[in-house]
Amino acid sequence: MTEQTSTPGPAPAENFGRVGEDGTVYLRLPDGSERPVGQFAAGTPEEALHYYAGKYNDLSQSLELTATRLADNKCSPRDALAVAGKARHALEEPAFIGDISLLMARIGQLEVLAHIRQQILEEERKAAREQAQQAREAIVVEAEQLATSTAWKQTGEKFRELVDQWKALPKPTADQRELTDAQWERFRTARRTFDKARKIHREEQDKRRAAAVAAKTELAEKAEALADSTDWQNTANAFRELMEQWKKAGFAGKKDDDALWQRFRGAQEKFFTARKDTYNARDSEQKENLAKKRALIAKAEELLPVKDAKAARRAFREIQGEWAEIGHVPRADKRKIDTKLRAVDDAIRSAETAAWRRSNPEIRDRAQGLVDAYRASVTKLEAALAAAKESGDEKKIADAEQSLNQQRLMLESAEQSLSTL
Repeated sequence: MTEQTSTPGPAPAENFGRVGEDGTVYLRLPDGSERPVGQFAAGTPEEALHYYAGKYNDLSQSLELTATRLADNKCSPRDALAVAGKARHALEEPAFIGDISLLMARIGQLEVLAHIRQQILEEERKAAREQAQQAREAIVVEAEQLATSTAWKQTGEKFRELVDQWKALPKPTADQRELTDAQWERFRTARRTFDKARKIHREEQDKRRAAAVAAKTELAEKAEALADSTDWQNTANAFRELMEQWKKAGFAGKKDDDALWQRFRGAQEKFFTARKDTYNARDSEQKENLAKKRALIAKAEELLPVKDAKAARRAFREIQGEWAEIGHVPRADKRKIDTKLRAVDDAIRSAETAAWRRSNPEIRDRAQGLVDAYRASVTKLEAALAAAKESGDEKKIADAEQSLNQQRLMLESAEQSLSTL
């Protein structure tokens, strides 16, 4: 059976010291020599060795703990080197006992680890500074692209974001300062270009808004002056024209625009509400008038057919008087009822004309004379037609028939006129 062996650990610190008869505590050095590290007269030699060995152990543990924290990134290389430097300083005038060679080795290891870690950090910082430099360049390029933007609000906010991004980057090193200053100047130039253009835009916008305020104030005043008008059609046209001017006046800013619109709209609503109320009342009145005039038309139509023209005319004049007093009716019905009333008037007028003709002997005599003349002409043309037929001349026959037919029609019309007298 093979016996397992283990690597022995470091010797106890007490093994590297002794206590003299006078209480002096000595440290055994690696070269075999000794040097005093202190006095301990209050206790036993073992207690003295234990006390001074404890100081060594504290120092050794401090080195081990610092190395662990350094490896875990919980300690900076500078602090680690400070701990190692403090330990080396303690070796110059040791006040402890323990393995000096082991302690020096641990100090050396900590210093090596600290330098390695320091180098790593330097490389990381260098990479971070290079990345920061690239990030600054990207910020500058973006700022230069934004310099001519007209999206004023969004671009202004973006410039503020870029400034915050710039401030969040690591500070440049001395050798980066010149390039960083040049980049910052480019950034400032881009921002100044944008700010100047935005200022000009705002000044122009203020001028446009001031002009719009003046124009809309004038329009609101004109609208208010028209609000109480009862010239419905012309005023309505005037309001439509004012509205077209309002649309072209431009934006006066939300606060002023809203206030002026309330004035303009209020005047407009006052006028159109009054017009609507008036029209509604008028429509109601005109409907009543229509009903009255329809009743008069029915009364007038009772005069037909006309039996006594004079009596019918007297009754119709009374109806016309009532008609005139009634007033307007809806436009859509006016022509229809006027036509109906006119038809009655025409019928009465025709009856009056016929009665007059019947009562006038001169007219009857003229009508009788006209009938006699047409009869004589027809008799003469009948003889001419008979002669043409005996001759056999087709043309003469056709002409005679045409002339005879015309005279017969004229005779028939004259006889009908005579019969009405």
